[in-house]
Amino acid sequence: MRVVAAWIAQLARGILALALGITITLTLEHTPVFGLVTFGVFALLGGVVLVGASLFGAYAGRMRAGFLAQGVATVAAGVVALAVPGGGVTFLGYLVGAWAVVAGLLEGVSGILARRLSPLARDWIITGALTLALGLVALLLPPDIVQTFAGERGASGTLTSSVILIGVIGVWAILVGVLQAISAVTVRTARTAPAARDQVVAS
Repeated sequence: MRVVAAWIAQLARGILALALGITITLTLEHTPVFGLVTFGVFALLGGVVLVGASLFGAYAGRMRAGFLAQGVATVAAGVVALAVPGGGVTFLGYLVGAWAVVAGLLEGVSGILARRLSPLARDWIITGALTLALGLVALLLPPDIVQTFAGERGASGTLTSSVILIGVIGVWAILVGVLQAISAVTVRTARTAPAARDQVVAS
């Protein structure tokens, strides 16, 4: 039963990613707790969208198994993040890294297999590549980085692994969110254009 259009599911994913990116950008304290809570909320909601779109929508098509597995893994990552908000930067890195590698591979492979089946295939491939890159950065980033710096007008601060990792997550979220929002609008426009032309001809 397909009750959710593909472009709606893609737009929902984009909005959630942008919300995560904007929240990170507008927050100064990038602590591990903040990272785990924000990622947890994003992953939980995003996973639910994927599972729902895979089971009840036209989003995944023949790639339903891959996206359903990705959705379940994303929900699980969100639940773990919210259950252990005090896990620390090492825990955050491993959790985000493991999730991103799994999700990135699943989405990228789904996109490759659906190149001639779905207008969203290219965006799935790009999203998968970006997510896989996030996972590698999260897993390879040393957890003990602490560097002080001095900025303009005597301002100073400390650059830590937590700040770097959460910043990278924010950049990833904005890139993916913009990509998914644009592709959703593109697919929606492509679907409505023929109907509009037929209506003009009929009149």
